[in-house]
Amino acid sequence: MRALVSCRAVPGAVGEVVATTGLEQNMVNDSHSRRSQGGGPGGGNDAGRAAAAVRVLAALVHRGVVPPDVAREALASGDPGDVLIAHGLCDAARWQEWLEHGGVERPKLTRYELVEQIGQGGQATVWRAKDRKEDGREVALKILRPELAKQAAAVQAFVHEAKTLIELDCEHVVKGLRVAREGETIFFAMQRIDGECLQDALDRDGRLDEEAALRLVRQVALALDHLRGKGLVHRDVKPGNVMVDATGHAWLIDLGFAASAGEGGGNDGGTTAGTVHYIAPEQARGKADLDVRADIYALGATLYHLVTGSLPFAGADNQEVLAKQVLESLSGERIREMDLSQQTHWFIEKMMAKEKEIRFQDPAELVAEIDRFLAQREREAEDEGADPRARMRRRRRRGFR
Repeated sequence: MRALVSCRAVPGAVGEVVATTGLEQNMVNDSHSRRSQGGGPGGGNDAGRAAAAVRVLAALVHRGVVPPDVAREALASGDPGDVLIAHGLCDAARWQEWLEHGGVERPKLTRYELVEQIGQGGQATVWRAKDRKEDGREVALKILRPELAKQAAAVQAFVHEAKTLIELDCEHVVKGLRVAREGETIFFAMQRIDGECLQDALDRDGRLDEEAALRLVRQVALALDHLRGKGLVHRDVKPGNVMVDATGHAWLIDLGFAASAGEGGGNDGGTTAGTVHYIAPEQARGKADLDVRADIYALGATLYHLVTGSLPFAGADNQEVLAKQVLESLSGERIREMDLSQQTHWFIEKMMAKEKEIRFQDPAELVAEIDRFLAQREREAEDEGADPRARMRRRRRRGFR
């Protein structure tokens, strides 16, 4: 099984913003060690600031802005900003801006006014911006990280994602608007969604109501069906890549790993693409014939996370999780603990079947089954309104007491 360098971390983990290898990983480990041993500033806010400083220093080292030895000195000092200022690498205002934006400079663009950073990842940052040519229309601007803008393969993948989003036309896929380069800055504009990603909702509120989760999964399945019609596999379906607004409308975002159906589970660097906690077994193996059924598996893992509040498989590291995706059966114990319906249990089991031939064979089939189940639920709710004893009969049919 190949080493996983490009697999994306579950949001919330320290070091998810940049590739934490070598010095960067040591910096993260040193910071964890000091906090676990009670050293350094205490309190949740201080710990958060320390973690932010680690991410910023890692990004700055990765970009070549800060030498590794200075970064180590800054991390050890407990006041990294003062150390960088003393070395003449920034002033107080620049350090504060780095803290706010994860070590990334705020680009100055002719057409777009960048208002605030609203997201970041290993490949790019995302900003809320105003389009000066469209009377201040707000857009989401995705900007390739400066160090990657010098790498031909990274630029090609970034532009491919932008063009794909521009060409797609689905109400449940975020809409791309234009892709451009200004100076050394490569970016593309997208529809700005006034909402949040499902991972943020899970982090804040815990698991979702069963029917609400199914309605969201249904919408993502419609997006996957549209991608399938265009011959595409998303390859990174997860709560962090689903946005939802206040009305419950959902959009699938981030096509950075999308590929034509029939391509493998890896990327150009020979590593497995995707997020290990959600990828299908065939994708984990790097198989060369991925199709929409791999996305259906990932959507099943997403449904599991939404309704239970936990991941279907956990492990000490990515390799252990990956092995479980390939070898271990899904445990139904957590689902039973949540008092979920047998139908939702069946959805998860079928979507996450190890053999892709057992899964739903296309997203439209899944949508139809969810529609039937939700319609049945609505009828039962109406019956309960007319007869309070109906709820008890329904629960007994499902095996509950």
